[in-house]
Amino acid sequence: MSRFSWENEWRLQELKEESYVVKHVMDKTAKWVKFVEKKVPETLQNTLEAAFNKAFIAVFDRGATLIEKTYNKEKQQNIYKENEKLLDKEIFDAKLVKKFERQAKCTVAKNLAITSIEGVGMGLFGVGLPDIPVFVSVLLKSIYEISISYGFEYTTDREKLFILKMIDTSLKSGNTLRQKDTELNNLIEQYNVEEREPREADDMAEFVTELQIVRQIDDSAKALSRELLYGKFVQGMSVVGVVGGTADVTCLKRVTDYAKLKYKRRFLLRNEPC
Repeated sequence: MSRFSWENEWRLQELKEESYVVKHVMDKTAKWVKFVEKKVPETLQNTLEAAFNKAFIAVFDRGATLIEKTYNKEKQQNIYKENEKLLDKEIFDAKLVKKFERQAKCTVAKNLAITSIEGVGMGLFGVGLPDIPVFVSVLLKSIYEISISYGFEYTTDREKLFILKMIDTSLKSGNTLRQKDTELNNLIEQYNVEEREPREADDMAEFVTELQIVRQIDDSAKALSRELLYGKFVQGMSVVGVVGGTADVTCLKRVTDYAKLKYKRRFLLRNEPC
């Protein structure tokens, strides 16, 4: 019965993930974007990429501790531990899984509200580029809280790489989205195997991961800059910038929707009945 329940939950999970991919394979461009796209300076794309790149490096180097001061990490970890005590790998309970899912949804809802106030507020006063470090901090805070909700760490290099790949993939469309989604699922499978069969630390493997992080920061910064290019351009105009500020909320929701799916996928694999 437990195996049957897990397989039902797994099929539902795959349907939700496929729904996300289908929804974003053919993304439609907003009408206001078409209106401003010819007015955007060519240099803005590079400026945005550099700003997002610096923001990621700053947070990964020394910002995680500061971000943790904006929420009660210990409390959220305790909620997870309390829920985890109820888990029984011999008797998989789909209803119990909803508790982990609800915790993740609650944290995302709060961060969407923060981003809405921050993005629209700065747009009202014509502030665009300066809010990028704030946006990246809220974005990573949201992902960190989702990871805690499902019992995963986020400070190791391999988890940083996973987070960066997840951000990058979530903002893709078309065949690129399908391809990268498959690659991320393969990485999740790999992490799950490594978790069940841990090996001694390998200096060469750690060095390769560090190189991958550097490259992935560039790719993720590029994905975010493309997603928010027109929004940041409009956000820099007073009053009308409110429209651009809403792009932050849309982007955050898209990334966190994907993050919730992928961490739940990892959670289900970790708790698969033997």
